[in-house]
Amino acid sequence: MSPHVTSTCAKCGVYKCRSPELDGKYPSYCPHENYSDVREKTVNEGWNNPELKAINKTCDDVLNDGYGQWCRIKEVMEYCKRLGYKKLGLAFCVGLRDEAKVLCDILEKNDFEVVSVSCMAGAPNRQEVGFGPVKGMRSSQMVCNPLMQAEVLNREQTELNIMLGLCVGSDRLLLRYSKADVTPLVVKD
Repeated sequence: MSPHVTSTCAKCGVYKCRSPELDGKYPSYCPHENYSDVREKTVNEGWNNPELKAINKTCDDVLNDGYGQWCRIKEVMEYCKRLGYKKLGLAFCVGLRDEAKVLCDILEKNDFEVVSVSCMAGAPNRQEVGFGPVKGMRSSQMVCNPLMQAEVLNREQTELNIMLGLCVGSDRLLLRYSKADVTPLVVKD
């Protein structure tokens, strides 16, 4: 058994994984080679699972039809339409409430039902959860509640949730506790 080599795709200049016809070998740090068992399992099991295959096929179709032409919102709408999704969730940062309203309007004009939940829905006071004040914060000392965002969307039985500008950590909790899959639209900070 060979020693473990950490995958470093971000530093690769070969990208033989993308173009296997290229001459030469895969780099020593390439997961394509070093995790060939994982590749085999994900291709054989993951791509043969009907639900995952439908998701991957729809992703590929959207990519083929709109790559370099469609904005992210159009891609999300096309993806949802092709999978038959009608009820979308929108978990957004209150600081992007104007953008959230515009997005809701766009989605609704394209025949989607939208359930939107601000990060401040059910927000506890910082003292209530044992947090101190934030330096330089002018507004109320409330804490975002991504757990409530996830639970509201779960109870509303959304089919796909869109994340709009949640802070680091809040995004993680929404991803963890949302029953429906989540796709990011905008990140901030």
